[in-house]
Amino acid sequence: MRSRRAGAIKSIFNNPVLIGTLTVLVVIVAVFLSYTAQNGLPFIPTYAVNVQVADGGELNKNADVRIGGARVGQVLAVVPEPASKQWPHPYAKLELQLQKSLQPLPANTKYQVRLASILGGQYVELFPGKKSAGVGTVPDGGTLALNTNNAKNHNVPYIDMSQAFDVFGPKTRDGIRSVTRVLGDSFSGRGAEINQGIYSLDHLISPVQNVLRLLSSPSTNLRGFLSNLASSTSVIAPETSNLFNLLQNGATTAGALNTPALGQTFDTLPSVEDSGSSALNNSRPVLNELAGITQELKPAAAVLPGTAQRLDTVLNTAGPTLQLLTPVSNTVNGALAATKNLANDPSATQAFKNLGSTDLGTAGSSAFLGLGAIFNTVKDAQVSCNVVGTWSRNFAGIISEGNAQGNWLRMMPVVNTSDLLQSNQTSPDLHMNTNPQETGGQCQDGNESYAPGTSIGSPGGTAGHTANTAPPSGTYGLGKKAGLVP
Repeated sequence: MRSRRAGAIKSIFNNPVLIGTLTVLVVIVAVFLSYTAQNGLPFIPTYAVNVQVADGGELNKNADVRIGGARVGQVLAVVPEPASKQWPHPYAKLELQLQKSLQPLPANTKYQVRLASILGGQYVELFPGKKSAGVGTVPDGGTLALNTNNAKNHNVPYIDMSQAFDVFGPKTRDGIRSVTRVLGDSFSGRGAEINQGIYSLDHLISPVQNVLRLLSSPSTNLRGFLSNLASSTSVIAPETSNLFNLLQNGATTAGALNTPALGQTFDTLPSVEDSGSSALNNSRPVLNELAGITQELKPAAAVLPGTAQRLDTVLNTAGPTLQLLTPVSNTVNGALAATKNLANDPSATQAFKNLGSTDLGTAGSSAFLGLGAIFNTVKDAQVSCNVVGTWSRNFAGIISEGNAQGNWLRMMPVVNTSDLLQSNQTSPDLHMNTNPQETGGQCQDGNESYAPGTSIGSPGGTAGHTANTAPPSGTYGLGKKAGLVP
């Protein structure tokens, strides 16, 4: 029995005429449903309501009808209506097809035509009223009408973008339209970049929140800042004309700067920066050496104030001395003139030539060379330590006193009686420096401090950089142990 039924079904599906007929019927039903679905699916009950609006705007057939954002129906038709007693201007009647579950709507239901997208599409938003005693309902096919005498009108006013743009003149609207077109071309095909920008903006929100938190903090005193800014603005307000002139002049200046030469200058700035960076890198060793020299000059800089004071003293003291140079220079000029005459005298020239070939000339030359060597040896001692002046002063002090019969030799012997006898032990307090260092670095003679114990020769270290021209006191040298102190 079962095999017969399976065979009958198999024979039906193997019949091409029957399969073709069923296929055609299915296609016809699908086309019919697609065509009639614009006015609602057949055999499904709906709730019809008419609403009157002052301006249908860009509402089209099959526009959505929503409650709280959820779609509850569609607009089947937008019918223009003439003016009436209840509404003095032409208006539009919207035939709505709603879900049967909404029937009946309260009579105090409100509605509003709202913008669905920035492209201009619109939809109808319903705001059902509360069902209570004394409030009627809207029957199937009923109308929510416009009425100028009713303060609680059903239609809720709404300003869309087209109405907002109507505020502007034709030129402004054309400009906005051009900007919108350019922005559309700019964003076209740049979805990935926009997404990346939004992603970066998400990372920016956290720092912005921190900034807003800081601005909202009472310690920031943003209110005081805005108050002071308002006060400043009120002070600046009388000077608006001057500010306008300033901005106008600034625009003129900016226009003058809009030249190709300025652009070329900015184009060459990277290469100039590279050259400057290379120059700075090459000058780094020089700067390092200069820094080292500066560090080494710090001790000298500390000495400069004292040196400047001494130089000032020298310059002040040199004035009278330079005045004395005038007669000396006259005498020197006379000597140089005589020397020139002697050099121009043929007899003197012949005499010097003859002397040059004799031993007398050789001896004179040797004497001058030896004298130069002596001067070169004692130069530092004399220039730095003034040994000749000190010696002359001390020597003159020896014979500084006397009577009519002659000068006296003034001296004070310094003798240690224990040293008068022969002993195999060195004196415990013997101090003797027979060759004190007198150079540009130090002047030991007269500057050595006396230290307990025995010291033979240079005590070492730096005794001083200037000569001690005061009478010896508390120092050692010739006379401290077995010499004479004038």
